[in-house]
Order: sequence, then C-alpha cells, then structure tokens
Amino acid sequence: MLRRIFANSVAAKRMALGAVLSWLSLAVAAGQSPAAVVVTDLQQKLVAVWRSNMNFEQRFEVLAPAIEASHDLASMARFALGSQWQGLNAVQREQFLATFRRLTIATYADRFDEYSGERFVQSGQRKLAQGKRLIQTKLLLSDGARIRLDYLLHLQDGQWRIVNILADGVSELAIKRSEYTAFIRDHGLAALIEELQRKVSQLVDERQATHTRTLGS
Repeated sequence: MLRRIFANSVAAKRMALGAVLSWLSLAVAAGQSPAAVVVTDLQQKLVAVWRSNMNFEQRFEVLAPAIEASHDLASMARFALGSQWQGLNAVQREQFLATFRRLTIATYADRFDEYSGERFVQSGQRKLAQGKRLIQTKLLLSDGARIRLDYLLHLQDGQWRIVNILADGVSELAIKRSEYTAFIRDHGLAALIEELQRKVSQLVDERQATHTRTLGS
C-alpha cells in the first residue's frame, strides 16, 4: 500500500497505545530538536496504529488527533488551492478545509493498514529559509526497500507543524495543487469538494469491503 506515495473497543486500544507512546516519547525526546520530536511522535503513533489490527474507521478515529496536532492543515489546504484560495468566501474556505482535513486523515488511515515489520528512522535535519526546518527520515520496508520521507515544518503559534511531506523527493501536496487548480478552473470549487468527498467515501467503502472479506475468510 505504501508503495503508492506515501474484538477490543477503540477506547481500550487507545489506552494501550497511549501508554506505549508516552514511554516511547520520553525515551526519544532527549537530544532531539522540537521539530524533530513532532515528526518522531507522529511516526510512533503511525507505527503503533499500524500494528494494532484496527479497522479503517478505528484507525481514522485514533489518528485524527495526532494528525491535527502535528500538521498545519489550514496552511496545507491554502497551498493546495494556490491562487484559487483568494477567490473563496469564508463559507467556501471552511467547506474546503473540512474536506481536505478528512481526506488527509483518511489517506493516512488507508495507507497504514498491513504491518509486516516496517520502521521509521531519522537520518538528519536542515534549517531552511524563513525559519523552517526539514526533518529527513526513511521508511524501511520489510523487503529491504527504503522510502525517503522529508518533513517540512514551520512554527505556528509557537509550535512546530508539518506543512509538506516529500516522498523520495516528490511533494504530494504540490501534485494536489496542480490537480486541484486545474479541476476548479474546468469544473468549479463545488465540483472539486464533491470529488474529494467521493474519494473519502471510496476509501471507506473499499476498506469496509476488505475487512468484511477478511472476516469471512
């Protein structure tokens, strides 16, 4: 699944994950920059959920607060629309941001579903212009392959937040910007929002079907 880039209750699983993640965060935070800690904390949560055997809806619910805390989704949404953002009224901006948020979380929940020993490692960091930071990591796959994941962060209200992720040097957000602006130009904003909502529903339906087949096998 990641090559495309990138009967417990949810409450009980979240408590267990929380205990493990709290210990891991304390173990790795020492010596890391604040920006690097944000990335480490996110990746630990991803792996913990990845290994949990949760279904799609459970992964979505558990990952949502972690993604909202680590990402500046508003800035990412504005970048994804480019100059089209300036032409939107307040209601349209809220509609697009809500849809972009849900699609981002659903994409994470979809990708981190079949764990087979993968792990993240940090490989470096760089200070960039305008006070930004680039945290360089690698995702080591079970077959020995590696995916380079570079996280671009900026300070927002005193907190480091992810504003872009590059997979092997390719910005998925930049690809979305090109696709979204072209779609709006040809079909309008309302049609784009409907299309993104359809993509979220498609992810949910596909995962529900997969989960049903797995239970029936």
